[in-house]
Amino acid sequence: MGSGIKVKITILILCLVVVGCMKQSPPEVNKSVVQNAALKYHRFHIDNYDPIDTTGYVKKVDNFTVLFDPSASMTEMYVPSYECVACHIDFQDTTFAQNHAVKYGGREFEKKDAAVYASDCNRCHQDPAYSKFEFAKGLSKAFNQSIPDLDLTGMIRTFGEPVYHSIHYGLDPKDNTKKLKYDRYEYGRGFDKIFQAKGASPLYGSLSEVSKDWFDDKGDIAVIVVSDGKDMDEREVQAAMDLKNRYGDRICIYTVLIGNDPFGRSVMDRIAQSGKCGVALNGDQLLDKKRMEKFTRTVFLKRASKENIAMDGDGIPDWCDLCPGTKEATDNGWDLVIQADVLFDFDKYNLKPEGVAALDQVAHYLEQNPVLDLHISGHTDNFGSMAYNITLSKQRALTGYNYLVEKGISPQRLSMSWHSYTLPVATNETSEGRALNRRLEFEFRNHKK
Repeated sequence: MGSGIKVKITILILCLVVVGCMKQSPPEVNKSVVQNAALKYHRFHIDNYDPIDTTGYVKKVDNFTVLFDPSASMTEMYVPSYECVACHIDFQDTTFAQNHAVKYGGREFEKKDAAVYASDCNRCHQDPAYSKFEFAKGLSKAFNQSIPDLDLTGMIRTFGEPVYHSIHYGLDPKDNTKKLKYDRYEYGRGFDKIFQAKGASPLYGSLSEVSKDWFDDKGDIAVIVVSDGKDMDEREVQAAMDLKNRYGDRICIYTVLIGNDPFGRSVMDRIAQSGKCGVALNGDQLLDKKRMEKFTRTVFLKRASKENIAMDGDGIPDWCDLCPGTKEATDNGWDLVIQADVLFDFDKYNLKPEGVAALDQVAHYLEQNPVLDLHISGHTDNFGSMAYNITLSKQRALTGYNYLVEKGISPQRLSMSWHSYTLPVATNETSEGRALNRRLEFEFRNHKK
């Protein structure tokens, strides 16, 4: 870690969902939840989304394109992903989520459980009249609402019949050689004007068109593909690689999978990997507002180069301190989330030297700031079953918890949660990404708020 071991801190002005300790017995599923699930869950309520806060961040891209899929397969009924913990974000109840995941597993659930899984999860979350197309439009509009207030140039492209490669936003209607500046309202209307179509999914052609779109423009580029990944093949992957080769470090490619088609997921994952700096995720994950904010921040923002140091010694970085220059820790509504160098070896939960050093700094931080409480969350990569990784992530959280208690931090100031592999910070398709996912995360809260 360079010349010394230090905690890598990610400052986010947000509040993660802090969940309590899990009970042992699974609760009954509320019948009203089942009856109302089709009307509430897996739908994006646009009014709940707002432009993300840019405090402490700077603009990461100047230009972006959303590639939206309105092809025939998108008219099929929307089906949630197999990662069933993501199905229950809206419950904000880890007991239900944990026991449901343990009982039915993640993507590796046994075949003998498949019928029960289909009966229960589909009954709760599926609606024959609700298509992947509708889900994708809701997701795209919520994403648009979350884009920060920045000077950007944005485009919307679609691929599918009757027009294989169509632009729904981005060119001046009076002069199609000029690009439009991003406008939140008009960009949202661009998605409203996308209608269900038919035919194949020629994403490879649209990726090639994107390659031409930004050729004469300066600045960095983000490409976000929203699709079920069906009816695609090696051509899409090669087109993404060509796009990356043309723009190099200037471009990142992100994919948002709609539904749970396994082959579609494979293709979408490979497309994102071609960009080398983007991520691949399932649209289910963005139902949670905080995850949508995190994804949007990843696409558009990067940490400011300014050091996050509290010059007055109160532990609050100067850029978010309401009273800089005074040592008293103030109630300014901030939360501090740390993704620290408390990483674990594969299938282990014992601390490495880097983890010990990081936890020592966390303990010191708590000692210097008695108004703060700490929430510790444990995470794993996706090797093994959901049930096994839930146990492993809990052991990792306990490792951090016990170490801090031994260092003299009061247990009353500490809380824990464990999340298996449901909240990755990197791809699980590479050994490097899996290593980053085997981690602890810390969230500091001002308990006087």
